[in-house]
Amino acid sequence: MHSLTHPIAVYAATSGPAPEGGGGPDIALPGGTAGLIVGAALLAYLLFGNGRRGNGALLDRRTVRALRGGNTLTGKFLAWLFKTLGSTLGWVGAFLLGREMWGDPRSDAGVFRPGTRTTDPAGPPAAHLGSIALAPPRVNLVKPQRRQPRPWARDVAAWIETYQGRAATALGRAVRAALWCARWAGKARRGIRTAFNAVAPVVANIARVLSLWHRWPYAARSLARIALLATAAGLAIPAWRTWTIVFLALALAAVVALAVRFKPKPPGDDAIYGPRIWAILRDDLHLPEDEPREQWLRLPERLAAEDARIMLRLPWTFRGSEGERQQVTDLLNSRIPGDWVGRYSFTGEHFTATYSHKPPPKPPAPTPEPPAAVDIWDPKVQEILAALGPDEFYLGPDTFNRPIIQKMSDEQAHWALSVGSGGGKSATLQWLAIQMLMKRGIIILLDPKMVSLTPLIGIQGVHSYINPEAPQDMRLVLLWVAEVVKARNYEKKNKIRTSFEPLFMFMEETNQLADLLKEEYTAIKKSSEPSGDPVWRDGVATILRLGREVNVHIIAVFQDFKDTQFGGVSLVPLFPLKIMGSYSERQWKRIIGTTIPMPPVQKKAGRMVLVLDTGEVTRIQVPYVPWVPELTKDENQQHAYKLLTAYYKELRATHGYSTDGLYTAPPAPSAEEAPALLRGVSRDTGAEGPNGGSQGGPDSETAGHGVTPQEGVTPGVTAPRDRLRLIPGQAAQGAPSGPQGAPQRPVLLTIAELSH
Repeated sequence: MHSLTHPIAVYAATSGPAPEGGGGPDIALPGGTAGLIVGAALLAYLLFGNGRRGNGALLDRRTVRALRGGNTLTGKFLAWLFKTLGSTLGWVGAFLLGREMWGDPRSDAGVFRPGTRTTDPAGPPAAHLGSIALAPPRVNLVKPQRRQPRPWARDVAAWIETYQGRAATALGRAVRAALWCARWAGKARRGIRTAFNAVAPVVANIARVLSLWHRWPYAARSLARIALLATAAGLAIPAWRTWTIVFLALALAAVVALAVRFKPKPPGDDAIYGPRIWAILRDDLHLPEDEPREQWLRLPERLAAEDARIMLRLPWTFRGSEGERQQVTDLLNSRIPGDWVGRYSFTGEHFTATYSHKPPPKPPAPTPEPPAAVDIWDPKVQEILAALGPDEFYLGPDTFNRPIIQKMSDEQAHWALSVGSGGGKSATLQWLAIQMLMKRGIIILLDPKMVSLTPLIGIQGVHSYINPEAPQDMRLVLLWVAEVVKARNYEKKNKIRTSFEPLFMFMEETNQLADLLKEEYTAIKKSSEPSGDPVWRDGVATILRLGREVNVHIIAVFQDFKDTQFGGVSLVPLFPLKIMGSYSERQWKRIIGTTIPMPPVQKKAGRMVLVLDTGEVTRIQVPYVPWVPELTKDENQQHAYKLLTAYYKELRATHGYSTDGLYTAPPAPSAEEAPALLRGVSRDTGAEGPNGGSQGGPDSETAGHGVTPQEGVTPGVTAPRDRLRLIPGQAAQGAPSGPQGAPQRPVLLTIAELSH
């Protein structure tokens, strides 16, 4: 590609008078002078034959002499005939000699010299100027990064991979078919693109050569026309047809080879961008217009090359200020593809500026992550547990696989957890329980949902309060722990005792626990008592404030820290260490606040974030019982519960525990009662009862009327129905037991008695 002025200059240089010997013929006959001469020779041969006597000629001498001076109708016809034959023979001669068949020559081509000049008085076509004036498209020289799939696409892919419904097989086949079609469509597209890239330049080169037909030498045009006639004749004659096709194939191969060999080299980036950028740089550098670009600016042939350099010579008047440098840099970056940075040198004979590609930004280093999973029974984990101090807890490895050990004492004596669904809350609490048992600790368990700490139930030294129907038990144990804290502080203050065995209390689902206690307090409170539940002020707050001095600790699980939910007591500052997992932005703001930036959420079992009041944030992986791939989720959970229960019993038997420092036994939990739905099912009438429902309603037989007692059968009831179908309270008092002493008939009550 050339500059804008190149076509105009070429046209101006070639629009003058024709050089000597290169002009076109002045005769306005088809084929020019040469065509006329060939046609006349052929006509003379046809007319006069091959000798003086006229043997073999169309006309003899007598006829010619008669026609030469006559003005008859025959003479006029013969004159028209001679003229037509001459014109036809002139066309034939022009065709065979490679001349123009009609019109004036369009170039100064000779017999063996290609033409270069055009005789178009209007100048070069405007389309040519337009194609040169169009700037090439701006391209990015930095390799683009692979586009990441959208979140919804990842969600759909994950759903398809985990879908196990009825149509899972059909869906899998459809997805595989779609992927197969997409894969082969991509291969076909790449194949077509490769073929086009290989064939298009060859076809374009052949078309470009054919478009310059008027500039071919006459000999080349004559050869092409004769070859065309020979091909037509060869294809028309059956005997020559085979060889003609062979020669055509060879000629086509030769043409393709020549087109590939002489394919024009595309202009380099220096020829494309150099004249344009120099027209502006010359004014910015205050250089004369006649200064040649080659002495001041040099661009590489390929700007996209990694080692491409733009060399710019600077005049002595260039001061090199920051503004001037930035002006040149902005100009190059706005007009030349790529992102360029310059290095200026003002030493030596000439000032220079060398621009190179700006190095692509380094990709961010991959964020280190904790191990994907940590086994409880890993030897390294067991080694760390064996080396822990009395108040130290191993929480798991951090992002650099370093063990994170946190003390549960002093300012961090109480911990708060907020873990979303599937985040490993149960695994974290169970992991802490293992270490509590190793420290000979007494564990108080409050769990309204009865799911997270199921393996701990029944372990010696573990007192469980897990019945949501008995919130009074949870209230009593909270107040009892507060009394223990007060008693221990009294003994420590008076130096009766200075060390105490640890007492740990799990408060699972604290927000739901608060709702249960609030409902229970609202039902039993008197009008003179405060509206807020005092158990949070007198119980929980007392434990949180005074428990750290006497080895009493609370591990509470929250969904939110609402002071109104906890009787107006602010619990946030009483938990300096918070453990977050599978959290949401709303949970982070409510529990942690907005002063500490929220790290990216990782919804993975056991992946927790430790947050201190100082603002320190640490990501860890909590150890847990590894799952067995062959088992389902429920089976894995039951398997883990069995292993943990056995492990808890082993730890308790190995390390033991002490009730010293409890002063009294914890409040005994109320006897668990069956839910109301189960209590309301009648053993006689309920279809879900142990004996099944009635088969037709109460009749004389089921009521005990008109039935003769038999041995071993309840009076009034047939043998098939004798299956403890007695309503409690209706059996005869003092009835003898055994097969011989059957109970008496049920006593029927009156309506008045039933009303009471």
